[in-house]
Amino acid sequence: MTLTDWTLALGGLGLLLLGMQLLTDGLKAAAGTHLQSFLERSTQTRLRAAFAGFTVTALVQASGAVVVALLGFTNAGMLKLKQAAWVVFGSNVGTTMTAWIVALIGLKFNVGMIAWPLIGLGMLLQLVRRSSPSGSVGLAIAGFGVLFVGLDTLRDAFEQLVTIMPVEQFSVSGPLSILLAVFAGVLLTALMQSSSAALAIVLTASVSGAFTPLAGAAVVIGANIGTTLTALLASIGATAHAKRLSAVHVLMNAVTAVVALILLVPMWWVAEILSGGEQVTNISTGLAIFHTLFNVLGLVLMWFLDERIFRRVESWYRLPPLRSGEPRFLDKTVLEVPSMGLNAIQQELNRVLRQYVIRLRMLLKDEGALKETEEDIATGELLAHIQTYLTKLSAKQLHGDEALLLAELHTSHARLRDLRDIVEKLRAATPTQIDASLNHQLREQLLELLNGADMKDRPEANWASLVSSIRATRNLLRHTWLNRIAANELEPTEGAALMQLASMWERSAEIITALKT
Repeated sequence: MTLTDWTLALGGLGLLLLGMQLLTDGLKAAAGTHLQSFLERSTQTRLRAAFAGFTVTALVQASGAVVVALLGFTNAGMLKLKQAAWVVFGSNVGTTMTAWIVALIGLKFNVGMIAWPLIGLGMLLQLVRRSSPSGSVGLAIAGFGVLFVGLDTLRDAFEQLVTIMPVEQFSVSGPLSILLAVFAGVLLTALMQSSSAALAIVLTASVSGAFTPLAGAAVVIGANIGTTLTALLASIGATAHAKRLSAVHVLMNAVTAVVALILLVPMWWVAEILSGGEQVTNISTGLAIFHTLFNVLGLVLMWFLDERIFRRVESWYRLPPLRSGEPRFLDKTVLEVPSMGLNAIQQELNRVLRQYVIRLRMLLKDEGALKETEEDIATGELLAHIQTYLTKLSAKQLHGDEALLLAELHTSHARLRDLRDIVEKLRAATPTQIDASLNHQLREQLLELLNGADMKDRPEANWASLVSSIRATRNLLRHTWLNRIAANELEPTEGAALMQLASMWERSAEIITALKT
């Protein structure tokens, strides 16, 4: 084998990875917020969630990218753990489309007839419609073509490689060699950072005779285990939500791998029969069938084991205490898709607002606030985290509604910082001063505005009416205090302090109204 053959293999691998990257990036950009709305509509039952995962992964051709996106959706509160987990289970089945594309198209036809037109048409569409979703679709089409060129180049390289390799070393002769083949699949996926790319390499090598059937099947099992590495890496330093989903993904693939290894021989026997026999030309189809059987097996196992797994990972990774000031929805995964990041920031801002509402109600001696189970969180620390993520999102290219929402979130963050200053100053006042700054009417108006049960569905006109009433009452109190100061019934310094506190009550009502409307 010459140096040219080695460079051909390296170039084919590079084209394969480049094609998958272009395909993934193009479809993710084209989907935009539609992916979020699709998943929200399609995850109401286990079967629907699994089908959604299958569909998205079959289109994007990158289960790792889908899982990372799901980590972000889960963090942002858009999907619950059970919903996201079943999308992941379906996503595993969706990866089988890569194997079928390779086995039935990439290794059976003259790919030049398919690939080159796809690359040309895709890039033309991308150049002409660069700033529109159709331009991103063009990039995905071009990526699909590059993927086929990479497969064809790899196949040519493996035909040369197999002539100098002792093929018997890639055969299965016992449990140890099976485990070594599984490890080879894990390692290959770890290096490629893509189980789809690893599968494409295994199927291409199998056609050239580099693998015996059972060895190839064991490598396929390893590749499925290796695909969890992307989720594990993405969950490092992430929130408990991301770690839970990542752990579910690992447990699902590990359990399925153990069962598949036990059933390795009968599963391959079924795959061999369905693929048409023992001929070398049928091995790639047989491995594609085996890969499908493996992932369908995983789906069936999860149907019976999912609740146990969910309870286990929830006990492993608990949400941070509310008082810690640590984000519950924000981590690096939500930045993968801007809409996820925006939603996660909104969730964190809502946490801060709820905290200030409770603190104000406690200052007003509301009995309901004293019974609240929500702990006192470090809002200053949380606001600092939110500011960091707002800055990171501002560096991304946002358009239309997303750009407007980001501007609104910046405004909400600034208002909450103002509200924090007001609440801290009110809490610094003595109970006597707080009582003196309120009359019965103002206290009742403020409590009505801060009533959590009414906040969610209160019409905008009612908010405005309440603020207007609070402002009018505060003006009456101000006139009363001014008259008392003029009549020497109230010390000027004390009167000024009371008027300042009353203004803070009014300003807090205005800020909360602005945030809620």
